Amino acid sequence: MRVFLVRIEEQPLTVTEPAPLDLSGVVRPPPRVEAGRSLAMVRAFTRRPVWRPPVPAAVPPPLRASVRTTLATVQGYVMLGASPFGAAPFGARRDRLSLAIGDVMLRYGTINYVDRDHREFEDGLRTPSFSRTILTGGTVGGWATASLGDLELDNLEGERSDLLRRVAVDGRPVEVLQPRPDGTTEVVFECTARDIVPGDDDTVRIRLRDWDYLLDKPAQTATYPDDAPPEIANRRRPFGYGPCNNVTPTRIATTAPAYQFNDGPSRALRAVYVAGIPQLPADLAAIDLAASTFTLAAEPAGDVTCDFDGLVVDGVYLNTTALVIDDLAFRRGGLPATRKSVRHFERFAADMPGEVQLYVSHGEEPTVLSLIQRLLAPCGWGAFSWRGQLQVGVWKVATGAPRCLLSKAEGTLISLQPAELPTEVYPPPWRLRGGYDRNWTPQTASQLKGDDTPGAADPVGGPERRRWLARGQEIAEAKDEVTRDRLHLGAQDPAVVETCLADKIGCETVLQASLAHWLGNRAQYRVVPDTPPFFFDIGDEVAIQWDGHGLEGGQIGVVAEVAEGEWTELVIEV
Repeated sequence: MRVFLVRIEEQPLTVTEPAPLDLSGVVRPPPRVEAGRSLAMVRAFTRRPVWRPPVPAAVPPPLRASVRTTLATVQGYVMLGASPFGAAPFGARRDRLSLAIGDVMLRYGTINYVDRDHREFEDGLRTPSFSRTILTGGTVGGWATASLGDLELDNLEGERSDLLRRVAVDGRPVEVLQPRPDGTTEVVFECTARDIVPGDDDTVRIRLRDWDYLLDKPAQTATYPDDAPPEIANRRRPFGYGPCNNVTPTRIATTAPAYQFNDGPSRALRAVYVAGIPQLPADLAAIDLAASTFTLAAEPAGDVTCDFDGLVVDGVYLNTTALVIDDLAFRRGGLPATRKSVRHFERFAADMPGEVQLYVSHGEEPTVLSLIQRLLAPCGWGAFSWRGQLQVGVWKVATGAPRCLLSKAEGTLISLQPAELPTEVYPPPWRLRGGYDRNWTPQTASQLKGDDTPGAADPVGGPERRRWLARGQEIAEAKDEVTRDRLHLGAQDPAVVETCLADKIGCETVLQASLAHWLGNRAQYRVVPDTPPFFFDIGDEVAIQWDGHGLEGGQIGVVAEVAEGEWTELVIEV
């Protein structure tokens, strides 16, 4: 028999014992409804029915044109609801048809249920499953990934096949409700329907989509007119937030050297360059900060670039992550103000106070969501809540204000298992690097004028300025060499993360906080609480108490993943 012995050299980690928690004052979650019921309500619109003429006993003679027009009206006005044929003799029939055409409410439940307001939920809904997570790409953070699945309705005898032809639900709101003991219902989750399709195993499926689609639209809708120079006609106008450096402005005229660098009022135009050489006030014929344009006094002999401080909206200079995301989502994206989680945005503004820079040229067509994702790097996260509110935050240790206590002793925590940390953060990184101070137009020596020989007067600004102009972005770093050399010999050194941060100090501060977070002996647990469905959202702070895993005295963690189905399942990081 072979005998194998294994020896692994270990380096004890410095573990700070968590301070004892006083859990007596922590709020307990509400009890779960004993009878597991799920209700779903879908707003829909019935489609125009296909008109089928009755089969006559004998073939009638050809209809006259006036009669055919009336028949066409029967098919067409139902969709419109009102028509120029309102005085037609078929008015009574139109009224009768209109009772079935228009907004309808489809109500289904996992059981047959009638609430206190006498609204009936038809049995036939199979238990749905939904999830949201920021544990993607081997790390924690970024924009949440949602998996909403479908609402599956039993169709064993084809009784719901008519929904496929008569009901249009695409883009309509969907509500998932829970019954209350007093007979009322509570909306616990909102989303929208994508479409209705046949399912497997004799079902009809209403496919769902998260609120992300509200932000999956062009970030810029304003375009140049058709009579603009051919290079920019019908293209989107450029726009920028914060201090944007060495941007190539858009030339907006062929007869004069006129340029636009931003769509909307800008705070300042700090400098204009031609072939890297700063222009004097006399070199500029006009500057209009309200329209974000300038005109050179003469045709330029080289590439034109500029530095400017970006958008000012309602008198506010938008130069922080929270302000820019707010403007992108609610002004450009068109989200109603009711979809903003004010509490999350206020906390996010306090956690990310540094200045940011973001510029989109006329040749780019990003979506609102893609720009928000860019702004969240390197340690921010964003998601819609179950009730459809936009939430943003910084991934960090709990602040110490838990929403509730989940305890095995009190019966609110059914199971708890340690979960594996994401691959990008365990083994932990010993160094994090991030880009800042973006140069939007990198330029080589051949694109710059002036004498760059040592000792000569260089109108571009000297060797350091030339080096900056050749690079796309500066790099800041935060590191802990003790972790690399003594503690985690397999500590990671990830690639540079591109950020929208404008200055070195702000970038280093964010990187150092993120590095300290992952060097703090983080742990994640997959737990099943005995709570009502859709009670938790990503970013919620929760106190957990369990026999073992060092959780006997309780610890406060942050929710990184929520899954809803027969039970709620959470991933909590402490």
